[in-house]
Amino acid sequence: MGRITVNQGALVETLIQLSNFRQYTMAESLLAACSREQLEALLGVAERAFSMRLTYSLEKQLPRSRQGAERKYVLAELMKILNVWCAEGHRSAIRCVLMELAYDEVMALGCMPELDREVHSMLHEYGLPYEMSSCQYT
Repeated sequence: MGRITVNQGALVETLIQLSNFRQYTMAESLLAACSREQLEALLGVAERAFSMRLTYSLEKQLPRSRQGAERKYVLAELMKILNVWCAEGHRSAIRCVLMELAYDEVMALGCMPELDREVHSMLHEYGLPYEMSSCQYT
């Protein structure tokens, strides 16, 4: 799973939902997990897509990131956010993010043992094969 990251569409949608729920601490954790390249790409849509507070957090995180630096797994941060949303009953927000994920991202997320079982069951709507209960995704 080391090379699996999260595409820009899924990142943007997650950050929009986090902003809507005023969950800025989780948004900052997600931004901290992003590579410099991802942050720069997000900055390109920030003015149109994000609240001023989220844009500020993004701008604050950018100088802290380093080009090509080893970062935390963005997918692991996303999994934590989806688990929290599931516990809070934000299933429509989960679906909005899941529909933005690419097939390999869905597969990698489905292999994470810490993923909430209900979120895991939602992944089947987005391409996760039903026979996958536990797997070894690399």
